[in-house]
Amino acid sequence: MSKKAISTMAAAVIIIVIVIVAAVAVYFVTKPAEPPAAKVGLIMATGGRGDKSFNDISYSGVVRAKEELGIDFDFVEPTALAEYEGYQRDFAKTGDYEIIICIGFDQADALTTIAGEYPNQSFAIVDMFVDKPNVASLLFKANEASYLVGVAAGTKTVTEKVGFVGGMDITLIRDFFVGYEAGAEWANPNVTVLEPVFVGDWGDPTRGKELALTLTDLEADAIYVAAGKSGLGALEAVNETGVIGFGVDACQCYLYPEIIVSMTKRVDVAVFEMIEDAVEGTFQGGVYSGGLKEKWVGVCRLPEEIEFWEQEFAFEHTPLEAAVTDKIEEARDKIVAGEIIVPSA
Repeated sequence: MSKKAISTMAAAVIIIVIVIVAAVAVYFVTKPAEPPAAKVGLIMATGGRGDKSFNDISYSGVVRAKEELGIDFDFVEPTALAEYEGYQRDFAKTGDYEIIICIGFDQADALTTIAGEYPNQSFAIVDMFVDKPNVASLLFKANEASYLVGVAAGTKTVTEKVGFVGGMDITLIRDFFVGYEAGAEWANPNVTVLEPVFVGDWGDPTRGKELALTLTDLEADAIYVAAGKSGLGALEAVNETGVIGFGVDACQCYLYPEIIVSMTKRVDVAVFEMIEDAVEGTFQGGVYSGGLKEKWVGVCRLPEEIEFWEQEFAFEHTPLEAAVTDKIEEARDKIVAGEIIVPSA
């Protein structure tokens, strides 16, 4: 082949390469950018992650949204009530979040202010009503599920004395207690439900343990605990004394063998549903309320829940006597049918 032919061929190859490179460059320059993932902000209740209860189950709902809806999320763990307003404002002023979720009734005052300042930002709050059009208020009929816990307590007690440890002496926690009391008395007319005791804090397990021990000193052999991270101390006392324990919000039965039933508040379900609405553009503010009928609350021993919780925490419940589970399901069915009206605080 002549030098001239070689030169001509080389020039042609160079031109082809240049054309290909240019085409690739144009493709990547003009290719539409992938839309960024929707973002969600989560402001936890004081006590933070690790409570194996309210905050942890809320976090699970956001993680589920990340896995199933492809969202990104940021979260903060306030340690004092005074921090709520600052965190809410910090999230809202960025304009980055499809929805900001506030966990706990005690964020309501701050959220009333911030939701007014940022009317185009969607918010959700758990366990309290905030009267703003851009806020979804998620309310749970904890008294209904607590009634089922009371049924278990009334059925299982030998001393016929049962107790209750609450986090704060507020209407929200009293709602757990009155449902529990009514369920115990329905299952066992001879039962004595001792006066409830309250820690006064969501993050003091030492005090929670002390209060649970005062109940065992009064011969309570079944104790229901609704106290956030403070409740972990109360459940530790249940384990040490060998009395029956009842967990709250998430299934806590895997913690100790003495915890035989847990009231479940499916905050994860409610949070996921709000995120889904926000991502799909169908979010609306207002009141969203659910109980046993809506499956926003329950107990981990119900057939529709037990498999979920055993997978969630990779454990197996110790079998309960049929007399207990049958009584729980009977009460559940009567509440859903309206044959039992559960009192509320």
